[in-house]
Amino acid sequence: MDDLSRVELLFFIAGYVAIQIAIGLWFARGTKSDTDYYIAGGRLGYFPITLSLFATWFGAETILGSSAAVAEGGLSGARAEPFGYAICLVATALFVAGKIRSHGYVTIADFFRDRFGKHAEFVTAIVLVVISVIWAGAQLLAIAAILETTLGLPGVVTLFAAAGIVVFYSMFAGLIGDVVTDVIQGLFLMGGVIILFLAIIHQFGGFGAMLSVIQSDQLRLIAPGESLFTRADAWAIPVIGSLVTQEIITRFLAAKSTAVARRAAFTAAGLYIGIGMMPVLIGLSGAHLDVAGAVGDNFIPAMALEFLPPVLAIVFVGALFSAILSTVDSNLLAVSSLISINILKKLHARSSEQRQLMIARLGTAFAGVGALAVALSGSNIYELIAMTSVFGQGAIVVATLIGLRTRFGGPAAGLACVYTCVAFNLATLLILPILDAMSGGMAIGPALQAVLAGDVEPIDGYFIYSVVAALAAYVIAGLLENLFLTRASK
Repeated sequence: MDDLSRVELLFFIAGYVAIQIAIGLWFARGTKSDTDYYIAGGRLGYFPITLSLFATWFGAETILGSSAAVAEGGLSGARAEPFGYAICLVATALFVAGKIRSHGYVTIADFFRDRFGKHAEFVTAIVLVVISVIWAGAQLLAIAAILETTLGLPGVVTLFAAAGIVVFYSMFAGLIGDVVTDVIQGLFLMGGVIILFLAIIHQFGGFGAMLSVIQSDQLRLIAPGESLFTRADAWAIPVIGSLVTQEIITRFLAAKSTAVARRAAFTAAGLYIGIGMMPVLIGLSGAHLDVAGAVGDNFIPAMALEFLPPVLAIVFVGALFSAILSTVDSNLLAVSSLISINILKKLHARSSEQRQLMIARLGTAFAGVGALAVALSGSNIYELIAMTSVFGQGAIVVATLIGLRTRFGGPAAGLACVYTCVAFNLATLLILPILDAMSGGMAIGPALQAVLAGDVEPIDGYFIYSVVAALAAYVIAGLLENLFLTRASK
């Protein structure tokens, strides 16, 4: 891309972001309480919820991470995106959304408070905050990757600029502004992906020719040398690991009815598969094109710069921004809700409506600072998403599904489930890989750095192990609770 096009792209992005902020702030001008701020008063219809779910879930990892993984390792890199997360979206609508809505909760931690007690509420809120902050950090990394590739700007500069813009926008727009801009971003995103997909088809001389270059070994859903546990994790992480997340629950709570929320989720899942297959096909076929810089997270931006005219390349980069902005502001709002309602609940309870709204906005700013710190840590997008999907999530899913549908297990079961899962996650994702690296001669400092950078693989089946451990802890603690209650009643 020549200097003129880079200048044009810079002005386009600046204008695009400015328009998004203006639209979001306009629709959010009537926000008067933290309930309005977090769930838009629970009055949104089918169309905005559909596009908001799609735009929120269809983030940087879908376009950048999955296409790069597919280009490098074939179809086995596409199990999470788009298949796993689309299944997850449908499963959440079927098994979680209605029950959560029926109790009038604002956060998942609200449910844990009512079902398992205040201690469980606090611990769950902390775990969910960690998850959403890491996820937001991954989106900021994606912004830096795009601007570094398309504009040649230093990644650190773009990280700070992106964090500042998103924090400002999210602080004042709230969920209603987020959803309204999601509608625009969702449409823009679909258009951008379709444009690049058609350009790649044209480059090959037709859709059939594009498919013909894909080799049979690229179509294997099982990676070479992959163990059974690794294969199970590849499906379990997206399907189970993201089944209960604050970002998606918020959209269900913002819908005007459970039926609307479910229909919107089913439609969003369909869009997710349809549009999500395009980056997958680009990855499969584009691996056979010799494009400079088309490696790792820069694979898709490099393809856009190579094969799209400057104007359309600008549109596509704007579409990538749409994907990222719609995801990261949802992450920040999720963190803010958990901090203000569940972690600072005493302050929240005795504050006026206006002060609650102020606390909510400050919580969003805090989340943005945390996401920036994560992005500056140096991990890549794919590794950050993988870590996000597993940390404590096995326990949250187990306790939520059992707690919503049965009365088995009380406070001890909920806490045992969460603590055990987090302990297994820390052991399999951090401690054991560090020890493994040290056994090869590394000092503890370099070993820790290698693990955080994703250079040292966790043990096979790390997520499955955490889910099984969480379930076992819940059942054992629940049985002991019943035993003690039975003895106490005699």
